Amino acid sequence: MKVFIKSKKSDRSQSRNAFQKGFSLIELLIAMVIFLIVTGAIYGLMEVGRIDRNRASRRSDVLKNARVAIHLIGRDVLNAGWGYHRIGAVVPDNFNSNLLGVPPDVDGQRDLLTSMVAGDNIYTNTLNPTPGARTDMVAFVYRDVDFNGGNVIDLQGAAAVPGDATAARLTTKTAIGAAAAQPYDLFLIESDSSQVAVMATAVNGADTMDFAPIDPLGLNQPFNGAGVNGSLLRQCISSADTFCTNYLATAKRIFLVSYKVQPNGTLVRTIYGNNRGAASAAQIRVLPLAYNVSDLQIRYVLDDGTLTSNPSVGVGWQGFNRIRQINITLTVMASENDEKTGKPEAITLNATFSTRNMEYDAG
Repeated sequence: MKVFIKSKKSDRSQSRNAFQKGFSLIELLIAMVIFLIVTGAIYGLMEVGRIDRNRASRRSDVLKNARVAIHLIGRDVLNAGWGYHRIGAVVPDNFNSNLLGVPPDVDGQRDLLTSMVAGDNIYTNTLNPTPGARTDMVAFVYRDVDFNGGNVIDLQGAAAVPGDATAARLTTKTAIGAAAAQPYDLFLIESDSSQVAVMATAVNGADTMDFAPIDPLGLNQPFNGAGVNGSLLRQCISSADTFCTNYLATAKRIFLVSYKVQPNGTLVRTIYGNNRGAASAAQIRVLPLAYNVSDLQIRYVLDDGTLTSNPSVGVGWQGFNRIRQINITLTVMASENDEKTGKPEAITLNATFSTRNMEYDAG
């Protein structure tokens, strides 16, 4: 009889083989589910990071242009009125409405070009979601302190240009008084009785400047015109002549700039005149500052603390001289849709500036 003896080594080998099993289907499914959950969570976090990065990049691009625009407006606010005249300069009737777009007056008299001109709800905007929404306009005037070495041009008289009775020719007190002037320069002509804004149309040598009623801004009036349609540069010939000046004193070169949002959402800075060496048609320069602007709203703090969006209500052009501070609200739309909302993000900037030179004639 054969006897088989089972060794302990064989028992251990069989026991070890009995426990060397693979994953069951349920275990495999559970592992796959856990892997998908972890992978999905990681992908979700990465997608959130990507969206936030894109949003931050878009906001950075939008804010960069908007802040530059706000800075330029603020600089002109601070300059407004510097070396100008605290009341303003006389300009032809409806000049402000024709050039700057503010509502026309109905008095039939000459306008005042003040240090600041406010236009409330002037321009439509295709980017603004509010039906009928309109944006504001604001303009500033101040002296060019670098012109003529910081000196004014002293004047001694006015006469018609030989062969052209409509054009005024101003003579300087010195033989080189007009040497720094050039055609299409903007000037404030101050006398003992008035302040007039005009544009030079010709400079003859160094001692005379011509101001013909052909300037691209429509500032100059005919030297031989009558009443409110005549030039204020002509000297008085009788006490009954109220549309004239007794003494032409000085000429100062001035800047006139405005800010508005075009209907397509482009915020522009417009410079009027002083474009030396350029033709008449190039004397109104429109410079884009920011795009996708859906709103520009400006509110004004007056000298008595009143906060208003239109300082001219009830008082006309003189109301602009009461402005002491302006509050600017600029809303810009992102150029691309937001990944979460599916719409462009609206970013709003606010800034406040003081008109520190509006009360003075200094300079």
